[in-house]
Amino acid sequence: MKTNALFFSIILVWPAFSLPAQDRTILPPPAPEFKGKIGETYKDSTPDFSPALPLTAPKGAPNVLIVLLDDVGFGQIGCYGGPIATPNIDSLAARGLRYNNFHTTALCSPSRAAMLTGRNHQAVSMAAITEAATGFPGNYGSIPKSAATIAETLKQNGYNTLALGKWHLTPYTAYTAAGPFDRWPLGMGFEKYYGFLGGETDQWAPLLIQDNTMIETPTRPGYHLTTDLVDHTIAYIRDLQQTSTGRPFFTYLALGACHAPLHAPKEYIAKYQGKFDQGWDKVREETFERQKKLGIMPPDAKLPPANPGVQRWAELDADHRKVYAKLQEVFAGFLDHADHEIGRLFAALDDMGIADNTLIILTSDNGASQEGLRDGTLNTDRYRNYFPDTVEEMIKNLDAAGSAATDPHYPMGWSMAGNSPFKRWKQDTHAGGNTDAFIVSWPAKIKEQGVIRNQYHHLVDVVPTILEVTGLPAPTSVNGVKQQPMPGVSMAYTFTDGAAATRKKSQYFEMLGSRAIWAGGWKAVVWHKKDAPYTEDKWELYHTDEDPTEFNDVAAANPAKLKELQDLWRNEAEANGVFPLDDRRYERVADPTRPVAAQKRDEYTYYPGTSIVHPLAAPQLLGVEHTITAHVVIPEKGAEGVLACTGGEFGGWSLFLKGGKFHYVHNCLKLGEADVVSPDVIPAGKHTLSAHFTPTQKNLKPDYFLGDLVLSVDGQKVAEKKDIKIAGQYSAVTGYGLLFGRNTGTPVSHQYEAPFTFTGELEKVTIKAADKVFSGSKP
Repeated sequence: MKTNALFFSIILVWPAFSLPAQDRTILPPPAPEFKGKIGETYKDSTPDFSPALPLTAPKGAPNVLIVLLDDVGFGQIGCYGGPIATPNIDSLAARGLRYNNFHTTALCSPSRAAMLTGRNHQAVSMAAITEAATGFPGNYGSIPKSAATIAETLKQNGYNTLALGKWHLTPYTAYTAAGPFDRWPLGMGFEKYYGFLGGETDQWAPLLIQDNTMIETPTRPGYHLTTDLVDHTIAYIRDLQQTSTGRPFFTYLALGACHAPLHAPKEYIAKYQGKFDQGWDKVREETFERQKKLGIMPPDAKLPPANPGVQRWAELDADHRKVYAKLQEVFAGFLDHADHEIGRLFAALDDMGIADNTLIILTSDNGASQEGLRDGTLNTDRYRNYFPDTVEEMIKNLDAAGSAATDPHYPMGWSMAGNSPFKRWKQDTHAGGNTDAFIVSWPAKIKEQGVIRNQYHHLVDVVPTILEVTGLPAPTSVNGVKQQPMPGVSMAYTFTDGAAATRKKSQYFEMLGSRAIWAGGWKAVVWHKKDAPYTEDKWELYHTDEDPTEFNDVAAANPAKLKELQDLWRNEAEANGVFPLDDRRYERVADPTRPVAAQKRDEYTYYPGTSIVHPLAAPQLLGVEHTITAHVVIPEKGAEGVLACTGGEFGGWSLFLKGGKFHYVHNCLKLGEADVVSPDVIPAGKHTLSAHFTPTQKNLKPDYFLGDLVLSVDGQKVAEKKDIKIAGQYSAVTGYGLLFGRNTGTPVSHQYEAPFTFTGELEKVTIKAADKVFSGSKP
């Protein structure tokens, strides 16, 4: 991959760091020479422990805490003019700095990769989410060893390193209990990890990883993931403090809030009842006015027109308004609850007496998400199968919105309001997709409080900033691998000089075919329509120093400036591995030519008590002729429980015994359950219990298959059902794949309560599956 960037060099502005003599640009450094004395016995010898000791952090180096929110837009947090109560985040801003010109990549995995490595997302092979990897250098979906994370650098320089929450940087081929683990958090510089590997998870019943091990879903009453993550963060930091090693820590807390599913305690949702009845158009305007009063936006800034595709609130009927307002109330409750939990963490730092020398950074990975589409949803797996909920359906279940019985997302009109005052949203290169709140607090060094900074910066600038304030150089070699250059610019100069000119010179953007570049206070940007010829894309030009909301397109009046920026974008794109451009979305994720995590077998064998098999590592069964066989021993008193299942509340299948009878239940997107059951109780003894599915019909948009299901006991057919409807995918994002002997998380069927562990003896489960998905025609 070509690059024209130079290695980032640090100019120290923080005084009194004392570095040992080792060369910290090479990690790990060579061990110091033994300087003791070796005699015949220990009595005439002098020890020297230094060759065996790790590097210590520079004296006075701060703790570093990054709190990363998910899908939270520029105009949603209270201290950025948003309509949602975030008193603890606001308090952080009141004792630190708020940035109103900070930028991300516009998507989750790319932003996380840029922030943790200090490199542009394509330069570290993360053009999109890991599940959408392609066979090109800019998008392998796997961060190269030549781009060590800041955690790895700090760990080898005397820091303890902790990661909690969402990861979404593990390659799609490593979502297995067998790894490989080198790109799980512990393989990328973190000493402890507690969270979830994928892009989202059920906040009430998450699929969790602790270090390198998949663990059981918590089932205690009132459980919520955000609370759990903060509990673990506090406990981990307390562990470090009470051991009194003197080592500073780097803690990376990446919440699931506020990515779908929007899950919040009922009392938090209730706080916002009726608060959004005025609609997204009015809320957007109100937010913009508050932003100007707060100084987040200049007084002469202009609010751009509504985004294309968003309905005017005044034109909606009462049912649509009711559903849409409720889903926004759920989102607000989710963010409010996250703020409460973040506040507990900040209070714990105060109680431990370490807040003063802790650099805290709080930001989001991209703008608010439009992925709820026009109407929003109570089941995100439905729109992934091109079968979105209707308002008529949702209004019947609104009271449950945000609970464990739903998997909600809000309509894109609220995303537009949440990104106020900017255009567009997550996945886009206009400001609404990649401009985010960025708050910094470090009482020991940042003496100004509650002020706003307007210098232009980006996630790639976070690592250089941390290196500068910790007094460490950027490594040129880590674990024997030469390191890629870092293009970022430290933000530390802004901590003490609010009037300083922006030191960053330029920043390119590309996401799903849309492109942009900022340089010297100007921005060229183009929104790309999926499947349209790139030659038809219309570039826009904004003088963002004077027009921060990208209101006035001046491309026609400044063709030379536009051409200059277009040329600069191409140079940066070539240097960072952006090409080939790729505007696919679901198609990219579903690409059948991509290598998979597990090798193809004629027969798969699974055992009870083992870890869940992620959909990315499991055999394809949906739309495929297959047989699932459980080898069981039924005791004299009988047995019940789950033998095998995949999915959960919002779609999937389960093979189980209840009341002594053998069941196969298929839950198609919570639209109904097909239940095939044996007529007789399965007697005591050793048996094989099988379900054989044969697809007979395929449908696209909505995506589903029809097929016939036959149950057999000891090779003899005992029941069958024709025309069972099966969706094209379940839980592909949340990761609830194959599980044996129990149903972790939410139940596939409400004929039982999870985990409904099998009470007999389950020896094994075997699966045989055809090589190809049913095409719609018989061979």
